[in-house]
Amino acid sequence: MTAPKAVLFDIGMTFIHPSGQVMSEELAAVGVPGVGVKTAEAALATAAEAHHLDFPQGLSRPEKVGAARGQLLRVGAETGRRAWRRCTDRADLYRDLDPDAVPVLRETCGRGLAVAAVSNSDGTLTEELARFGLLDFFTAVVDSTLTGVEKPDPGVFASALGQLGCAPADALFVGDGLINDIFGALRAGITSTVLYDRHQVYRELPVPVITALPQLLDHLPARLSNFRNEGRGTACMSV
Repeated sequence: MTAPKAVLFDIGMTFIHPSGQVMSEELAAVGVPGVGVKTAEAALATAAEAHHLDFPQGLSRPEKVGAARGQLLRVGAETGRRAWRRCTDRADLYRDLDPDAVPVLRETCGRGLAVAAVSNSDGTLTEELARFGLLDFFTAVVDSTLTGVEKPDPGVFASALGQLGCAPADALFVGDGLINDIFGALRAGITSTVLYDRHQVYRELPVPVITALPQLLDHLPARLSNFRNEGRGTACMSV
């Protein structure tokens, strides 16, 4: 990878994680007690992009995720769908801030890189980042609902790059999804990518893989001398 001048981050399941405790509780509520927090989280990490599949027919995107998760947990597709529906109905599902989020973002900005959030969200991404104390780290915030396209469509990545004033070749994308994040970024011309595989779902991929956020810092330049990032409102511009 060439040294990036900007870093684009996915948010959900990269910085802000769905609670394994919530998922375990809702599995118990539909008759599947005893599923551990880490197991519940890993099953979702594996099934999260199942909505891209064209089967089972007749299911909504969340239902496909729930069904796949239920099958991975060996409790059945229907039970998985019911449990996941209960999870997504809870306002506190996405409540766990990655313990390394703030230090890594602070260090990334401190090295002079411009930082953007690029997320498939429901129009509330800015508010969510503010609630977790992350908003001020980002020069650009791109919410798929407000942009009108979502990952892996290249348009959502292009929106962030345009706000930063950066070419795809000058950017690095970091996210947890192989389809939405890695393939989406590549489709947008961002050839430098890092997959955050927190639950070690993947093995031997031909892209950089990290299992903890601080490992990302090894893929960033020590300091940019001709670029700057001063937080909100500062573009990726030569100085």
